[in-house]
Amino acid sequence: MNDRRDALIDGEWQRAHGESFTSRDPVRGDMVWQGHAADAGDIARACDAARSAFAGWYRTGFADREAVVRRFGERVDARREELARLMATESGKALWDCRAEVGAALGKIDISVRAFHARTGDVREDDGGGTRELRHKPHGVIAVFGPFNFPVHLPNGHIVPALLAGNTVVYKPSESTPACAAFYAECWREAGLPPGVLNVINGARETGVALLANDEIDGVFFTGSSAAIRGASSPSSLAATTRS
Repeated sequence: MNDRRDALIDGEWQRAHGESFTSRDPVRGDMVWQGHAADAGDIARACDAARSAFAGWYRTGFADREAVVRRFGERVDARREELARLMATESGKALWDCRAEVGAALGKIDISVRAFHARTGDVREDDGGGTRELRHKPHGVIAVFGPFNFPVHLPNGHIVPALLAGNTVVYKPSESTPACAAFYAECWREAGLPPGVLNVINGARETGVALLANDEIDGVFFTGSSAAIRGASSPSSLAATTRS
């Protein structure tokens, strides 16, 4: 299934240059995905691509970003059974659970759009002696880490709001579910997401540590304990999920 889908960088699937690894059906032991982890050069290229795409993506405006996200939802909905079956095979979860997870991922789109409008906006007020203005802006380049047990719903719950807000993303899925991540990312490509806005790199803990150490990362979104980011080059800077 791999067909060189090691890494999605700047809109193109590429072979990565780290060690090879596989994901297997935990029930039958069959190989689901085989490829290479991202090395330091691959990670740097993914982060550079996200940085280069950031200004253009943010300047498209919310309506255009929402339109891409909606098209992504349509692509997932059209292939929801295929995605659920792939998830069940690669993660070992029950098929009914995977179908529910795909539904939850789709539901996150409306939730995120409503949340964006509820929590953002520009406010300008005159106070007699001057003007007060409140504006919201994206963080920049966001690293997203995905878990193996909810390989679509949980990273999607970070990626959709991040993209709606104008951020760009470098996504590192669990090394146990790279095929699910490839399928997910391909739905974004089919939706017309511009190159570099979402990049995907694969690998285990070492890949994650190297991603966190990259200077282009402005924020980190993940679901889990602090152990998920332990070993970063400057842990104190990661006490919050984003840095100023």
